[in-house]
Amino acid sequence: MYQYTRFLNLLRNFGLKKTLISLASSLDDQFLRSFDRRYRVTTSGQIVLSSTSIDPSRLRQATSYAPVNAWAFRRLLKILKLPTTGQFADLGCGLARACIIAAEYGFEKVTGVELADELCAKARENLSSCRLSPTQIASIRIVHQDVLEYCENAEEDVFFMFRAFSFELFQSVCAKLADRGAQLKKPVTIIYTERLNWPPTEETKALSDDRSLRELYRGVMFGQAFYVYRHEVQS
Repeated sequence: MYQYTRFLNLLRNFGLKKTLISLASSLDDQFLRSFDRRYRVTTSGQIVLSSTSIDPSRLRQATSYAPVNAWAFRRLLKILKLPTTGQFADLGCGLARACIIAAEYGFEKVTGVELADELCAKARENLSSCRLSPTQIASIRIVHQDVLEYCENAEEDVFFMFRAFSFELFQSVCAKLADRGAQLKKPVTIIYTERLNWPPTEETKALSDDRSLRELYRGVMFGQAFYVYRHEVQS
């Protein structure tokens, strides 16, 4: 029933073409798994975090794992043309799909931050078998840590989040990133993404309402909605 209702919402609000593309990308991740076959990894499907060793008291702050659409994320990075001299972090990296794409794009340093120990282990296993160049693989590290703790001392320029947290934790993470950028006196880019759905979430409204952020991009590709903002250095 949920899937049928979601289909109708997508069709009503985004039209037939975007709805069909969204369904095709979901089917690819669930059944064809073209990304996994191409890179010799296992990143597809959905994982309920209650099935991991995460402290049950933390589960209200986290949602299940699902991978970003690879076609869409690759295209987004090409559109944004972010400097490859920058550093990239995926906050809530799961099985490291976004990290693999970021390393392939050319970021000098890529970090995946993940609280679930089992997902960290699987992400590292994916990197050990991944079909990237040795240099690209060497640029990626997986960190088993709480994202708020990580953001206290983060050095990255670009932070990626695929609706991995509760809204309250999301707000705290964004505030930490703004503070860290101010400390380092450098701009911080936030890439927030979620599967195409309706209505808009609290996260997207919070980003658009934040006057300290400058919007760089907002759009939908292959059923993946992206919202990209930047905290500029305050003089």
